[in-house]
Amino acid sequence: MAKRPIIITVANQKGGVGKTTTVANLAACLGESGKNILVIDCDYQANVTSLLCGDAVAKQKEKSFTNAIKSDLTLDRVAIGTPIKNVDLVPSNRELDDLREQLVGQPNQFRLVDSMIDCERSKSYDIILIDTHPSLDCFFQSAIAASHYFIIPLFPEADSSRGLAHQLQAIEKIKRYLNQSLKFLGCAVVKYDRYNATHQKFEKLIRQFAKDNGISVFKSNVPNSQSVAAAAAHGLPLFHYKPESPAAVAYNSMAKEIVRLIKEPITKLAPRSKKKGMATHELEVALDF
Repeated sequence: MAKRPIIITVANQKGGVGKTTTVANLAACLGESGKNILVIDCDYQANVTSLLCGDAVAKQKEKSFTNAIKSDLTLDRVAIGTPIKNVDLVPSNRELDDLREQLVGQPNQFRLVDSMIDCERSKSYDIILIDTHPSLDCFFQSAIAASHYFIIPLFPEADSSRGLAHQLQAIEKIKRYLNQSLKFLGCAVVKYDRYNATHQKFEKLIRQFAKDNGISVFKSNVPNSQSVAAAAAHGLPLFHYKPESPAAVAYNSMAKEIVRLIKEPITKLAPRSKKKGMATHELEVALDF
């Protein structure tokens, strides 16, 4: 039997928390390690498309997630290569936003990713990483419905940390109806400043709450770095722009941790909390100083 790829969605309903940076850098690190990676851009802002392939690709229409939906195409017709080793991409573009209202009530509105990857080419990939828009639209729900795991990047600050509760609650609802086998792979703490007292407090609190409730947090914190913005300005993942930088090293460590985790039995990744589910209020109270 041909292997099937592991599918991981990177999600957070709060914008600007490092989803695209996390997807691009994990893809680069995993590709460098020898894994065959596909990135699917489910965000009409097309940021990961621009980061991996440039703005020109984000403006073309034929090879895109948008066209896959409109014309009922599979990966064979819409996936492209990137300059990054072992990394392919299904690009996005601004036209994706125009499709949202048209898809409401359609039988396939939550199976858009599943339909696109239902082909032989998908079996050539080891891991598929999906970048998402900060909303609960049909593209986000389609990504979650198709995934084995999801990752939530967040800052060690009040607003971002409190938003974790709402994100987990929202995905739990989608999971119940669309993908009951979905597993939470972990929180990725990004833009961490170890000299910042607030970051120290929230990082410790997040990890303690995770320990108490069976939520995984990746061991490597991604430090705040000007190199991240500089790499994006050059149209490169940080791992290729400045591989020796602390942030690039942290993403590489996270990529190795992901490979290890997805090889573990599913039961080891299941929540260990004694409580059934997790109340949003409980997490917000725990994170409130």
